[in-house]
Amino acid sequence: MPIYYFWGEDDHQIKQAAQQLIKQVVDPDWQSFNYQKVAGDSLEMIQNALAESRTLPFGSGGRLTWITDAPLGTKCPDELVQTLLDLVPQLPDNSTVLFTGINKLPAKSKLGQLFNQQGTVREFNPIPPWKTDALAEMVRDTAQTWDVPLQGDAVDYLVEAVGNDRYRLAQELQKISLLRPHDRRPLSAKEIQPLVPATTQTSLALAQAIRQGQTDIALRLLDNLLTMNEPPLRITATLVSQFRLWLWVKLMHVDKQVTAETVTAMTNLGNPKRIYFLEKEVRSLSLAALTQTLALLFEMEVGIKRGAPAGVTLTTQIILLCGLYSRVGFPAQ
Repeated sequence: MPIYYFWGEDDHQIKQAAQQLIKQVVDPDWQSFNYQKVAGDSLEMIQNALAESRTLPFGSGGRLTWITDAPLGTKCPDELVQTLLDLVPQLPDNSTVLFTGINKLPAKSKLGQLFNQQGTVREFNPIPPWKTDALAEMVRDTAQTWDVPLQGDAVDYLVEAVGNDRYRLAQELQKISLLRPHDRRPLSAKEIQPLVPATTQTSLALAQAIRQGQTDIALRLLDNLLTMNEPPLRITATLVSQFRLWLWVKLMHVDKQVTAETVTAMTNLGNPKRIYFLEKEVRSLSLAALTQTLALLFEMEVGIKRGAPAGVTLTTQIILLCGLYSRVGFPAQ
């Protein structure tokens, strides 16, 4: 189908899928004539690009128009909706239009129905940090792509160190591939640790500092993470994952219907034996504090996604979070 919408928050995967589509459609010898990439922040530029997409491609191969940051999943302007409804019947078979964006298309909207009937929609979102089995599979698949043999403990270490960041994983594996280029023995965690800083572990240490109300330590860890260029949204995701796990473990003591099996299923906990140690960690914590923590973390995530200064937002919210656990207003339940 000649129209595509790739959406989600995994920008690396979206770019890879877009490049694959370009290779399928456009003849590289005619790319300068038949390929156009346009930012979706201007309605006029989008409409001009769509008007050009109606023309037949030059030479061999097809034409592809890529519109990035498309406003299709949000409040799409009525003029753009009508332009697309008029465009599709007139689009030549060898002309392709690709939209990429963050938001999902409303299924019942005019555009949702148009893409469902005459287009292709693909979702690209990161694997949730708590799905460790899926993350391990991602590491193994990417390592195979880069022809990097890994031992099991090396796979586990990369899951902890990189999390769900496919772009960073590819970068780290490219770096690891130079370690022993002519030796096919699988690499161990001990061998790759000096090359791959475990920022996820630092984020987990940040969660522990918050849980203990240690504001000074938490801010120092946050500064270390930002200095290592750890994306603010990944820091937030790790905190959400950890506090969500603590909340479910705490619920075991409040609601007898919540069992260890329930916790394992709801959090995709890779090792159920960890619950014994997690119970000790949450023993002195308040259910109210854990609940409020998740609310503050989600508020922080929304603020960063809407363009709030990440460093200031993280610092302010982490001070508030540490305050929940350093005061006596939330007795353990």
